[in-house]
Amino acid sequence: MSESKTKVNNKEEISEAQVKELLEHWEVPCKDLNFAVDNDLDNIPYVVLDHDSYSGCEAHFFTVADLALWIPELLPSGDVVLYYPLRLLDDKHPDVLSRKRTISWEILGFHFDQIMHKIRVAGAHRFSSTDIWAHNEREPEGYIEIPENTPIPIDKILRRVDSSIRGTILELNKAGFATIESCSGLKKDHDGSKPFQPYVALDDEYYHDVSAHIFTIAEVSGWNPCWGAHGFDVLIYATDESEKELEKAWKKLGEVAKEFGEELESYRELVEPS
Repeated sequence: MSESKTKVNNKEEISEAQVKELLEHWEVPCKDLNFAVDNDLDNIPYVVLDHDSYSGCEAHFFTVADLALWIPELLPSGDVVLYYPLRLLDDKHPDVLSRKRTISWEILGFHFDQIMHKIRVAGAHRFSSTDIWAHNEREPEGYIEIPENTPIPIDKILRRVDSSIRGTILELNKAGFATIESCSGLKKDHDGSKPFQPYVALDDEYYHDVSAHIFTIAEVSGWNPCWGAHGFDVLIYATDESEKELEKAWKKLGEVAKEFGEELESYRELVEPS
C-alpha cells in the first residue's frame, strides 16, 4: 500500500473526519473516538483501536502513543485506548486548551501514519508475530530474579559481544534499549563454525513501555521479537541466513534503534525524569 493520503501537517488543522480517514486508510478499525477539541476539562480526547486489526498491533499502538506523549492502555476487551494527557497547568487556560488538543491530535496522527507505513513496508503484519506482546501469559516457574533496571556499564557489555556487532549493540544501548546478551550468528565471529541463531536479549523493564518499543523496532527492522523465558527480557531474532544478509540485518537494526531512540527521547525524559 502506498503512503497515507491523509497527511497531517501544521498548515491545516486536523479534523475528526481526517483522524477517522487515517485509521481507515491503514485498515485499523476505530471502536470509539472522542475528538473533544474544546475547552472542557472533563471532556477528554481519546480513540479506541481494535486489537484484531492485525497480529501484534498492540505494541505498535503503544509505541505510537508514547511517541506522541499520549497515554495508552489495554482495555478488558483487549482493544487499545489512547488518551490525551492533561499534564501541564497551563492546559487549563481556556484560550489554549482547544488549540493544544488540536496540535496533540496532529502529532498523534503523524506518528500513527509513520509507524503504520514502516510496519507495512517491513511486511511485519502480513504474518503472525513470533509472540503476542499484549496477551502473552508467562509461566512463573524458572524465573531468575535480577535487580530491577540495574544499568550495566557499556564497556562491560561490549567485552562479551561478538566483534562484528559491537557497533549495533552500542547503538541499541545508547538509544535506551539495554542489552543483556547477544550472538552475531556470523561464522567469522566463531572461527568458521556454525554459531547460534543471531539474537539479542534486551531488558524488558528498563523503562516504562520499553517492551512495546522493542517489539516495534524489531518488526520494523525485519527481526522476530518474542518474550524471553527468564521473566525480564525480550528476545529478538534475525531470520536471514547468508553472512551478507545477516550483516545487513544487524546494520538495519542499529539504524532503526538509533532513529527510534532519538524520537522517544522526550518520552523517556517524561517517564524517567532526572
